[in-house]
Amino acid sequence: MFNSIIMFNWQQLAQIKELKDYFETDFQGFSKQIEHHIQQLQKLDSEELDKLALLRVLEVTNGCTQWGFRRKDEQCLSVDQTRECMRKVIGFIQDKKIDLPSGESICFTSSIEQLIDEGRELYQDAFKKNIADKEKEYYAYSTAQFLVYGRQRLKAAIQLVKQEFESLFTTYYIEKGCNYIAPYIEALPPENQ
Repeated sequence: MFNSIIMFNWQQLAQIKELKDYFETDFQGFSKQIEHHIQQLQKLDSEELDKLALLRVLEVTNGCTQWGFRRKDEQCLSVDQTRECMRKVIGFIQDKKIDLPSGESICFTSSIEQLIDEGRELYQDAFKKNIADKEKEYYAYSTAQFLVYGRQRLKAAIQLVKQEFESLFTTYYIEKGCNYIAPYIEALPPENQ
């Protein structure tokens, strides 16, 4: 059952660097994969989507931190800081619980815990095991996540990451994460519509 129909701009999505090749190779097939994941995610409770959006923003921010280190970017964090970012976020994923530095813990229901495990397995299959077509599936799922979470929920999650984890990731890498997410948000209608 759909919570609501998500309106977004397919052409804008098709210009996103990570998605461009998939859309150019098989626009209809890749669109269908994204739509399938949208339908699944729309079945989730709004409160669970809030929590998942926070986890996703943490994952993206951590990914930017890790890539910055691998590329030896000028602003990259030290080995120890980079490891701490990875350890913290992987811990959240494995424990299915986000412990905020301010003391609050965000926990997931068992059905959401299973969804987190499936997402982690898809990531592993795509980027660690290099299984054919899993990277495409991962990007379809990731795109659906950003679209279903939506502009307001992602902005709230980003704000919470800034508030709680700035000392871990630094302002620079939180902004890098925001910049990664921004094209997906831009494919959604403006807030006043």
